[in-house]
Amino acid sequence: MVQPAPLTSVHNPTVKFLRSLTQKRHRQESGLFVAEGAEMLARARSLGWVPEMIVSVEPFAGWGGVKVTPVSDKVMAALSAQANPPGVLATFAQRWTETAAPTGTWIALEDIRDPGNLGTIIRTADAGGAAGIILVGACCDPFAPDCVRATTGSIFAVPLARLSQADMLAMMTGWPGETVATAMAGESDYRRAYRAPALLCMGSESSGLSRVLSDACGAKVRIPMKPGVESLNVAAATALMLYEINRAGLV
Repeated sequence: MVQPAPLTSVHNPTVKFLRSLTQKRHRQESGLFVAEGAEMLARARSLGWVPEMIVSVEPFAGWGGVKVTPVSDKVMAALSAQANPPGVLATFAQRWTETAAPTGTWIALEDIRDPGNLGTIIRTADAGGAAGIILVGACCDPFAPDCVRATTGSIFAVPLARLSQADMLAMMTGWPGETVATAMAGESDYRRAYRAPALLCMGSESSGLSRVLSDACGAKVRIPMKPGVESLNVAAATALMLYEINRAGLV
């Protein structure tokens, strides 16, 4: 089969559409997001995801009939959110889970605004064996380019749900296991046993978990820190908590 000529103009309608997916509004309207790089796409494929479109600088073997659009280096540079553009990227349909099944350990994140932090938490959730992540309130978009890149492929592995604060409170009321929040004045050290299924609630980078969600948690634990240190980065704190909660079940 003859390879079609690569797209060389950044004004091509396909290129313009792909570039529009850097904006949240267009991601919401289309239901799509972009993932960059061969390793990212390999992870998606291993987990059963099928892209809507593949864009590649080099000849690409294909993906079960998915359209592959060749582009020039110039166009790839315009499409990529990275300083050193990869040779391939693809669009995928966003996936959301409707409910958080009360099994394993779920992480609830309230008003997380930094896509790098959110992406790191998604990556940590994948590595640490979390069942999924619930985004509560005004969290940033997990399918934003910076967040997707920070997940290093875990965006395809970790179930994501969205809930309002009111719906989150309703879910916590019927949660069959332990609901846990971190707090500077927590009554116990975080290094302890937890009752499964655990629901770990973490708050925003600037103000932490809201009082209403914190008060709804059955347990408040503290992460010891050196005197004078204000707080841990939310991604670091989430990693410590997740690995402690899941310590007995991790290989």
